[in-house]
Amino acid sequence: MLQRMIKKMLYVLLNKDKALPAPSSKEEEFLSELQTAFRELPVLKTKNLLPSEAEWVNNMNRLRSLVLNHNPREFLRWGVISGTMFVAKARYILTELNYVKQRTDWDTRWRTAIKESPTGHPLPYLFYPDSSGNLIHHAYHVAQFEEKTGAHIHNTDYVFEFGGGYGSMCRLFFNLGFHGKYIIFDLPSFSALQRYFLKAIGLPVHSLDTFIKSKTGVICLSDIEQLKLLITDHIEVSNSMFIATWSISEAPITIRDSVLSLTSEFKSFLLAYQEKFGEVNNVDFFSKWKDTNRAIIWHNWQIKHIPGNNYLVGKKADNS
Repeated sequence: MLQRMIKKMLYVLLNKDKALPAPSSKEEEFLSELQTAFRELPVLKTKNLLPSEAEWVNNMNRLRSLVLNHNPREFLRWGVISGTMFVAKARYILTELNYVKQRTDWDTRWRTAIKESPTGHPLPYLFYPDSSGNLIHHAYHVAQFEEKTGAHIHNTDYVFEFGGGYGSMCRLFFNLGFHGKYIIFDLPSFSALQRYFLKAIGLPVHSLDTFIKSKTGVICLSDIEQLKLLITDHIEVSNSMFIATWSISEAPITIRDSVLSLTSEFKSFLLAYQEKFGEVNNVDFFSKWKDTNRAIIWHNWQIKHIPGNNYLVGKKADNS
């Protein structure tokens, strides 16, 4: 009991509201772009939707209202974000932090990579205030991928992430030395939020035309036809990586099939999924899917500290 009280007091002290500094002129510009993008998005209807679909529609409507009527510079403190895409203080984060800290390259690579940015006013992690629970969580995913496959993400030329949250995983890749081109595909409201966050932390965020011509940077898409055009006509897939952590496993089967078909020639994969979502048995789904791509050396295992969830990572053999 005493230990719990001390932890709670420390957490309160760490997360006392501090006045944010005045935004720079550049950030004011990014905020204006964000609010314009949300103003153009319609309020979505929930009538006749399945409960799981209605929940996401309500989340998007709530996010729209918050962006237009509150301070987006504090979006990581909003319940609609912390409840869906920002892991703040889950018990398993300490397990994941300890794993990353015991790596031989902790001091030379990971310590700097997980230093949190003030953008969005994130909650610091109680046991490591230089970072956040969410950024540590993403670092653990990447560390697991690298350990199992022997690959290093900075050697990848292209990344396609399905469902990128607010852009935190993308940020981590660039922090870890990735210098290629990064595609995030998501719903329109989240794409707008990703563009704001990634621009605010200094990453180059492109339009479709400039992304095609560039050598590095990010594009945030929500149009499936643009995504197909980019991957089939403008991306060298032989050194590309696909990421979907608890996103493709929550998508309808038709969307899963459409997106996953674009990755058949990719070199490496980092996925995490819950064993069941709605009526879908994800264990069966991903078992069948990975068997369609036998060029990949797959690793599929249960996440012991998050019961009911699994990793699926893989990479083509170097001589393939």
